[in-house]
Amino acid sequence: MTLYADLHRHLGGALHPRIIYKFLQKNDHPILNYFPDYDGFLNWFTRPCRTLEEFVKIHSLVEELQSLEHLPYFCLRLCRGAYTFENLQYMEIRYNPYFRTDKSLTVAKRIGQMTDIVEVITANLRPAEFPITVKQILCLDRRLPSHINEAILKVAKDNLGPVVGIDLAGPEIDPEKWEIWVKLMQKARSNGLKTTAHLGETAIDNVHSQYLTCLDRIGHGIHIPLVRPEMLKELAKRQITLEVCPTSYRQTGVLKDFHQLKTVFERCRKAGVAIAICTDNPGRNPAPCTLPGEYERLIDHDVIDFADLKSVQTEGFRSAFGYAGPQRQ
Repeated sequence: MTLYADLHRHLGGALHPRIIYKFLQKNDHPILNYFPDYDGFLNWFTRPCRTLEEFVKIHSLVEELQSLEHLPYFCLRLCRGAYTFENLQYMEIRYNPYFRTDKSLTVAKRIGQMTDIVEVITANLRPAEFPITVKQILCLDRRLPSHINEAILKVAKDNLGPVVGIDLAGPEIDPEKWEIWVKLMQKARSNGLKTTAHLGETAIDNVHSQYLTCLDRIGHGIHIPLVRPEMLKELAKRQITLEVCPTSYRQTGVLKDFHQLKTVFERCRKAGVAIAICTDNPGRNPAPCTLPGEYERLIDHDVIDFADLKSVQTEGFRSAFGYAGPQRQ
């Protein structure tokens, strides 16, 4: 049996919408007033969006559901589904711990609760009956003030081991603030954390060359080969991997057709830049959206060849932040 590694999957968009809907029913959530039947919820939850910002807004609903009390419910089902239905041997799950704290608390107490969030997730990502290795990446967010992002970085450092990296996430806003994020990424690296950042997903504006000095991977980054292919030489030199999530670009309105990724793969291959194929938010995408399914879609649209499967599968393990075991076939 072929096993896979998924390096870019958000906790907020990782779960099948049926699991989300059952949770809403179990807790008699008020959103059911708008979606009294599952099909209506499914169509809303997985609908294509016009922009990335519109897509990100729905994350806020799931983040609120994934509170300290309910995280065990979501973590168990995340591991169970990834191992049973996707043949994942290794997965990196990313999330912002602050967005899962209790909004009724003061900011200071919410910052303090972030450690509890990480500890509960750590405790519930190791179900014995589903032998999948899951590591965590904590997300900084462009919308949050500096002191909260600094606190997220500290929580990541204090939980090094279960937490393997830091990500820069949120809408692609304020590209002029690149120096703030570069300094935080450098600080993360100095504390033993790996680094990645959402860059070049919707446009090239927020891709500053200084990011390349402090990143191990780039989340998406597809506009680098599409618009600034001359930057690929530096990515290759620094061995920075692109985390490419094909179906997401259709869902967020970034690309109109999967075939547009052919240029991304061809230019990266020519320049020697590694690509890890990932799912991003499989629960938000039309079913079934699995990692093997993403591979299949790329073959169907002539982005990669069947002969490339072995190498792209291997790349998922090679570029992982926390995988140390042998690859199993």
